[in-house]
Amino acid sequence: MRTVLVLHGDPRVASRLSETIASAPGLAVTGTACNLAQAREALARDTPDLLVADLFLPDGSLRTLLAALRGNGGNDSPLVLVLAMSAEDARLVDALRRGADGYYAVGGRPASTLLDAIERVLAGESPMSPHIARAVKAHFDAMPWDRSDFVAEAQSPLRLSEVDQQLLAWTAEGYVVDEIARSLQLTGHGVGVHMRHIYRKLQFDLRANALSLMAA
Repeated sequence: MRTVLVLHGDPRVASRLSETIASAPGLAVTGTACNLAQAREALARDTPDLLVADLFLPDGSLRTLLAALRGNGGNDSPLVLVLAMSAEDARLVDALRRGADGYYAVGGRPASTLLDAIERVLAGESPMSPHIARAVKAHFDAMPWDRSDFVAEAQSPLRLSEVDQQLLAWTAEGYVVDEIARSLQLTGHGVGVHMRHIYRKLQFDLRANALSLMAA
């Protein structure tokens, strides 16, 4: 049984989300929180497998909670699925960079798609829209790979593999997962796992920059 904590600023929505999630086989909701303070209390009592969290919270930014969860490199902290109205929300890209593992764009989708998003994140996959792919690709394209503070390019934890680069390029152009999987001779699951790895490299870059500033 995989456990889930729901964080949403509207108690009625939090309750509906909890009911939907708890109805799925293999999923159990450990509790609901309606603000960051309640979420911190719940996480201090028990660590769920997954935190489903809305981007909009009444007492602060989700990024503060992500920073606390990922401050130790993410060890013994839950996976995080972010809820957003649109996959083109700039704050969603920021949340993914700061440690979120995936997202669910709420607008106009049936509740069953949320369960599918949860299952994919728990299985090690992450989604990526064309908008997000373009933002991530622009970030990596702008990186100065000749920096002397990192190991050789091929071994750098910030370096995208050839498959990563092709996946980003095709996703940015609007190709869907099945098309990319066929072209790269991967399964759909394999594409989702590569997307998770790309987010991990994006997050590592943020932590590396923070450590560099602390050491300066």
